[in-house]
Amino acid sequence: MKLTPYLMFQGNAEEAMHYYAHALGGEIEMIQRYIDGKGMTIPEHYANKVLHGRLKAGTLAFYFSDTFPGQQVTRGDQVSLTIEFDSEERTDQVYEILKVGAEVRMPLQQTFWGAKYAKLIDRYGIQWDLNYHYS
Repeated sequence: MKLTPYLMFQGNAEEAMHYYAHALGGEIEMIQRYIDGKGMTIPEHYANKVLHGRLKAGTLAFYFSDTFPGQQVTRGDQVSLTIEFDSEERTDQVYEILKVGAEVRMPLQQTFWGAKYAKLIDRYGIQWDLNYHYS
């Protein structure tokens, strides 16, 4: 398993990615835009916002996203922890434990980006993104 911070922004994720790349001496490895999200209905003005971005700085990785249209980012709540799993079975096990008493924002499911993924806020208020990328 690997742990990665996931940073959420209110429409300025790409600007923040460039800022942190400069500050940390890192590089932006990828930016996927909302327009690239298959089956998503989004306002036209949001098409080029960041759906998912990845910044690598040394051995650290950070994920970035602009929040979904219409959702607000609250200062202090804009960080979640992403676990990148090595097996689908372990992903399922951890999800079953963490979902008890949690606010499940996206149930564990296969996604258009080739992963099994879930997003939840656990019973202690910690935001988690669980991700197993199919090889």
